[in-house]
Formats: sequence, C-alpha cells, structure tokens
Amino acid sequence: MTEQTVVANRAEIVLGIDLGTSFSTAAAWVDGKMHLITDSRGEACIPSVVYFPTQGAPVIGAYAAKMRLSEPTQSIGGIKRVLGRPYDSGEVRILDAHSAVKIEKAPNGSPVLCTRAGTHTPVEIASHIYRQLRELAEARFRSSCKKAVITIPATANAQTEAATIMAARAAGLDVIRTVSEPVAGAIAQQLDQFQGERRLLVYDFGGGTFDVTVLHQQNQEFRVLALGGDSCLGGDDLDLELAQLVSSFIFHSHKVDLSKDVVTWDRLVRESEVVKRGLSSVMAAPMRIKELFSAQGRRRDLDLTVTRADAEARWEPLIQRSIQLTATTMMQAGLRPEDLDAILLVGGSTYVPMVRSKVAKTFGKPGVHQSDPQTAVAEGAALMAARALSLAA
Repeated sequence: MTEQTVVANRAEIVLGIDLGTSFSTAAAWVDGKMHLITDSRGEACIPSVVYFPTQGAPVIGAYAAKMRLSEPTQSIGGIKRVLGRPYDSGEVRILDAHSAVKIEKAPNGSPVLCTRAGTHTPVEIASHIYRQLRELAEARFRSSCKKAVITIPATANAQTEAATIMAARAAGLDVIRTVSEPVAGAIAQQLDQFQGERRLLVYDFGGGTFDVTVLHQQNQEFRVLALGGDSCLGGDDLDLELAQLVSSFIFHSHKVDLSKDVVTWDRLVRESEVVKRGLSSVMAAPMRIKELFSAQGRRRDLDLTVTRADAEARWEPLIQRSIQLTATTMMQAGLRPEDLDAILLVGGSTYVPMVRSKVAKTFGKPGVHQSDPQTAVAEGAALMAARALSLAA
C-alpha cells in the first residue's frame, strides 16, 4: 500500500483544514497516526489557486497555478485576503491592484471576480479549494470525509469567520468547530502537552497574512492575552518586492516597464516566488524566464542572478513591519521579551533566514518549530478533531 492511499478503520474521519492565501493544507488523525493530505505530486501544500476554463469545471491547485502563467485573467489566487471583506475595503483594493482578474462591486457591496467563465464570489472560490482538499482526502482514505475543523486567522472579524465557514459548508463539509490559527499551531507543536504555566508568542508569517498572538498556557488550556497582525502582509509581498526589484533593473537597462503587461508581470511574480524559496538555502539564485519581454524589436529572455543581500534590502521594511506589530501586541499583553517562555514560528515565510534572525535578535530567543511551519496549523486542527472524537491523547 502506498503512502498516498490509506484505508481507514473508522467510518468517520474529521479533517483539519487550513485555508491559506498562497497554499492550503489538510490533515487527519487516522488509526493512531497523523496523515497529511497530498495532491498528485505528493505535495501537502496545495496552491490556493482556482483556474476557470471557458468550458468545463474549475481546476484547483498545482495545475491552476501553472495555468496562471499563461492565462492570468482566468486564474484566481489570494482569495483568503478578501473573504468577508466589502468591495471598498483595503484588502480588496490591494488584490485588485495585483491581480489580472477584474474585480467588480456587487449590488450588496461585496466584491465579485470576473473571468470569461462568469463572475465568482470570494466564498465560491474558497469553496472550490475546500472541496478539492475534501476530495483528495476521500481518495486517500477511501472513505467519506464530510466533517472538518477549520482554522481562522487570529485577527479575523465576524464577517470573515462567517464567510470562511460558509465556503467550507458550500464544499460539502460539516464544520464541527473553528480554531484560531495560532492555537492550532501551538497544538501541532505538542505545546499543549506541557504541565504548568507559561507565556507563549505565536509568530505566524504566512503567504498572505501575518498574525501574532500572545498566549497564556495553564496545562492544556490556552488563553489569548493579545493578538495583532496584518491581513495584507505575507510571503506574497516578499515576492512582489523581488519582482519590483527586477522590473526596476529591466526598466533602467532596456527602458521597458514589465508591470504594464498583466501576463508578463504575473510570470515575473511567480518566478520571484521560486527565487525567494531558493534564497532560503543559498546566498544567490538564478532568475530565468524565456522570452519575458520585447526590446529593440525582438523578444528577450530574463537571465539574472539575485543575491540574498539584494532580496533582504527589499524585504527589510516588510519584515520590520512584522516585528513592530509583534512588539505592539506584546505591549498590549503587558509583556516584555524576557517575560516570554517560548516563541513559536508558524507559516511558510518563517523559512526566510532574515525573518528568523530578526525574531531572535529582537526578542532575545530563537523561534522554535517542531513540525513543518507550512503544515502545522492544519495538523493542529486535525489533532483537535481527533481529541474531540477521543482518538488521540
């Protein structure tokens, strides 16, 4: 039997699902073991992208992300940022500025996204992602997966939480409970097994949002002392900074503005994400895109080397913003850095070396993570589901 397919002994499986801005993850505790839900590539981080072909059903995940390069006006990503937000909100304005898909205002004041296949609400788009995760889980476990514990950003308001639950239900999921992403992250790290009292900082730097939460832990109970964050700060913004760095170089060397063409710009932003990931482990990474732009009457390839120093110079203000938000949240909790017993790192952007070093330098202790920061929140939700069913200790 392969890792991809597990025959569960239980008739009921409750998924833990983390809807992310860039990637979404799901997990389940089955037969005494944690299982991450993976796609056809064997990857647990499913791109939160929905591609709407002119004819046929929507496509979700890795293939949709690939189609975003060639058909950006038919592909929608980053929808988590605008769930439950009105059309006139800053979050919608930012998505509109960086998306090739046209966003219009519905009669009720909410945003709708327009493709050649029709108009789509944020709840509808998110529901496609939830449905994809449910179907992948059912294929893996050869069992119905109708129930879920879903995660909610720490800073989400009532409208955002309601829209997120609505999207999950539209995907055929019975939401048995919601859980704050920082609390789910702490549970995934087994921090709830601690006996005693302590204060924890959860620094959650994801693909599209930044959340920071100060928790008071008394044995297995967590109480939120303060929370903060920014729903428009994440790894996507690091990608944009790299794209703008390269775009500036091309403008000065070839007098071509790459941001003027939506397809060209989207290709550059997607490649910037690849380079960002590479720079987490090497000091310099190539950025190569065939026939990206036209100059002097012919198509030109992009072939550059981006150093970690180049990237960090652009990322400094964004990362410093996360540090300032963290410091402000700690002040709201009445705590100083020395009052913290542990700092928990959650979210894919915490792989960036500059993020880790800034956290350690500012707060006097390194952040920790015992499981993958990208999947920790979904795993924590799955553990909560399992404990609700008395399957896990």
